[in-house]
Amino acid sequence: GRRRGFGRGLPALPVIFEVVPQLGGSRPIHSLHIGNDGAAFVEVLVGSSAGGDFQVLLPSAALMSPSESRAGAEPRRVRLFGPDSLVKGPAQGTWDRLRVVLSQPYCQSRPYGLSFIRVFAAPKDDEAPPEAPV
Repeated sequence: GRRRGFGRGLPALPVIFEVVPQLGGSRPIHSLHIGNDGAAFVEVLVGSSAGGDFQVLLPSAALMSPSESRAGAEPRRVRLFGPDSLVKGPAQGTWDRLRVVLSQPYCQSRPYGLSFIRVFAAPKDDEAPPEAPV
C-alpha cells in the first residue's frame, strides 16, 4: 500500500511542550502519572523559572510498543512512574517547570499527545506517602 503522513525518508519530529504545574509550593517530585493518547515515548525534564538548564527527571520511557503503535492498539493507557523510575538528583530538587517530550516514530499518520500528566510532590516527613489509585 501507499504510505500516508510524512514523506518518505523524513524523520518523525518529537512534540515538545512545557507546562507549569501548581505543586502548592516547592517540594521534591515523588511520582508521575501519565495518561497517553497515542505517543510511543515520553521523556520529562524539569527546570526553574529562575533560569538554568532543564534536567532529565524521567528518561525516555515507552508508552506503547512498536506493534501497538503501528496498529493503533490501546493508545490511551496510563503509566505510573514512581520514585524508582525518576532520576534521583532532579527528583530531589525543587522545580516549577516541566518539559515533556513525546515521540511516535512508528506511525506518522495519526495524531498523538497526552490526555493528562499528574505530578505528585514528595511527602513531608510527617506525612504518609501518596497511595496508589485503586
